[in-house]
Amino acid sequence: MPEINIPGIPNNIDVNGLIEKLVRVEGRKIVRFEAAKDLLNSEKSAWIALNNKISDLHKASAELYGFRSPFEDKIASTSDDSILSASADRIAQPSNSTVKIEQIALNERILSDPIDSKFILNSVSLRMNIGDEEIEVDFSGGRLSDLADEINRQAGDYFTAKVTKDTEKTSVLILEVDRTGEKNKILVEDNASIDFFKDIGLFEERTGFELDTELQPVKLTPLGESTGYEVRDGILILEPENSVQMVFEKTVQADPDLILNIKIRAIDIGLDKQQEAPVTWPGLKNIGKVTVRDIEIEGGNAISKIAYPEETVVKQPVIDDAVLATGKGDEITSKIKVDGLSEVFQVYSFNLTELIAEGEQLDRVLFINNNTEKRIEYTDFSIEDRSGRKGLYPKHQVREARDAVVYIDDVKVIRDSNQIDDSIKGVKLELKKESEIEIDLIIDRDYEKITGKIIGMISLYNEVLELINDQTGVVSGGGLGEETGSGMLSGDITIMGLKNKIQQIVMDPYPTDKGRELAMLVQIGISMGAYGSEWSDIRGGFLQVDEDKFIEAFKNFPVAIKQLFGSDNNNDIVIDNGVAFVLDKTLKGYTNAQNGIITNRIKNTDAGIKQQDKKIDDWNEHLEDYKTRLERDFTVMQQALYNMEASKKSIENFTNQK
Repeated sequence: MPEINIPGIPNNIDVNGLIEKLVRVEGRKIVRFEAAKDLLNSEKSAWIALNNKISDLHKASAELYGFRSPFEDKIASTSDDSILSASADRIAQPSNSTVKIEQIALNERILSDPIDSKFILNSVSLRMNIGDEEIEVDFSGGRLSDLADEINRQAGDYFTAKVTKDTEKTSVLILEVDRTGEKNKILVEDNASIDFFKDIGLFEERTGFELDTELQPVKLTPLGESTGYEVRDGILILEPENSVQMVFEKTVQADPDLILNIKIRAIDIGLDKQQEAPVTWPGLKNIGKVTVRDIEIEGGNAISKIAYPEETVVKQPVIDDAVLATGKGDEITSKIKVDGLSEVFQVYSFNLTELIAEGEQLDRVLFINNNTEKRIEYTDFSIEDRSGRKGLYPKHQVREARDAVVYIDDVKVIRDSNQIDDSIKGVKLELKKESEIEIDLIIDRDYEKITGKIIGMISLYNEVLELINDQTGVVSGGGLGEETGSGMLSGDITIMGLKNKIQQIVMDPYPTDKGRELAMLVQIGISMGAYGSEWSDIRGGFLQVDEDKFIEAFKNFPVAIKQLFGSDNNNDIVIDNGVAFVLDKTLKGYTNAQNGIITNRIKNTDAGIKQQDKKIDDWNEHLEDYKTRLERDFTVMQQALYNMEASKKSIENFTNQK
């Protein structure tokens, strides 16, 4: 818009500048609106910060009771982690055990004969078994390396196959089972597969193990003067203090795959206690008449003594659980003591290499009853080959499949894996290597985790208090004319009420099995400070944790401390009391995403911000209209001035013409 020239005014008027100044004056309300919006944004930020802190505290308190609480968390440790490692879950019980690893479980590894690396193998459909799994590999023919590739591709979940060149011209197939355990051996029964594996020297045929062990009278020979035995319905019955032996038709060599199985029971036939014989009083008889010098004298009564029974020596019963033995010739190679004998047949199984050294021989088994008051009975005796090879054995066995054997508190445990998770409740063992020494296994509560969770909650509690103090506090400069500052939420009764509530929650007593002896946090080392602390140290209300005192208390009263944080008072299997429970329930009312108190404050603040935004937008529209109106008014005025100036010049021209 051009400048306006008003008669009588020496300088022209800058209309645009004048309009901008008028609009700027009119727009001062926006500054107030924006200041109000900034204040609301700061208030919103304060509410959000507080809500986040309270939400963190809410979450931490919820994790200290119920199924999420750490009080039942356990940790396992061993005296030598290179031999045995362990882990424990919540159901494990604190305990000390000893573990001795006699052998670890191994997987089977076998080799083929050396094969010309360029030799082309025929196609074949291979069928094998590992444990209960049936495996098929379709091989279309090719070199030994092609066979390994197909095995890995089609049966990689069970095997690892690879080829190694043992010479410049020949190669060897290495076939390794991925699973450990005696049952996870490679078994081949399909004729085509047998022929193929025999051709490459992976398997070979051997004579299988067979032995007639049926209990028959003709096979039994009494030991010593034993006569008290018989076989009835396949059951060998040995009376007390009798023994017999069975000599095998051939010598048996101890092998890890040979297992001695038998069922045994013991029948108590203890003799009735002898009745103590009553004292007998013999009848007294007259001794008759005596004549002395023609004088007849009547005899008197006989003098008699009480007849007592003769004393007998009562033998102490003999109890001997060594009711089985093995031997070779006249030598007993092992005596077998069986545990848990009862009147019900129990199944007992012994690996021959547990009885005698591997490779040693036996040719008989001895059935022994040294007991004086028990009849021992045997049935279902056998020595079986558990390899399941049925005459087909690996030709080059690098590593034999075997089970893990471990003694836990002197109890023998056999598993097909080095990971054992079913022997000790809630504990998983990882067997790493054999050892002659016993390893200490300690299961205990995870004090570090428990203490960490509680310290974490207390830290968040203190952060909430600190934020509330900062946001609600009033700070004075201390002198006249000095400004006084205040927190963004100063004077808010909602926040002050929250502060009072959570402080009361951590100070209140709660029911536990220990009653008054353990009912408050201060009794387990959680307080605002040690006894005798300065007011300046405790005025903020912040909590402190004495970790040593807490751990000591938890070791002594684990159940009561768990109840202190969360307990079921009405036996409905639902937590309804305790520090953590009450804190969780209280804070939920403030942070609930739908209708929490602080959530609503944030929503209200958002509404206020939106209202200020609308005011700013409306006033900006007003300023645009105002500016437009000013420009229009100045345009009209300028036109009027132009018209006046034109009229003036017309009049002056008319006057000059006269």
